Amino acid sequence: MITRYALIAALAAVLGLGAALWWQSGTVDRLRDDKARLTRSVTALEQSRAQARAAADVARAEAARQAAAAAEYEQVKDAFRKGDFDAPLPDDFRALLGRILHAQD
Repeated sequence: MITRYALIAALAAVLGLGAALWWQSGTVDRLRDDKARLTRSVTALEQSRAQARAAADVARAEAARQAAAAAEYEQVKDAFRKGDFDAPLPDDFRALLGRILHAQD
């Protein structure tokens, strides 16, 4: 009789262990899927960060260019205020004036 109960207990233990392993294999698969999704997300975020840094570099370069142009125009404006109308004009301003004056021809 005891052997029969021992056999049932052993069978229940084996079935329980099998169920636990089956359940864990599903958990491991979900964790692998989560890891793959998170890895893709990190890659996308790294690419976004690289693009943001490149955009910031471009913005800094443009700001420096604009600051240089503004300083150049301030010098021309100050020269005109002092009556020095022979002061050299910035190249892009001369080109703009040339287009305006020649558009009327």
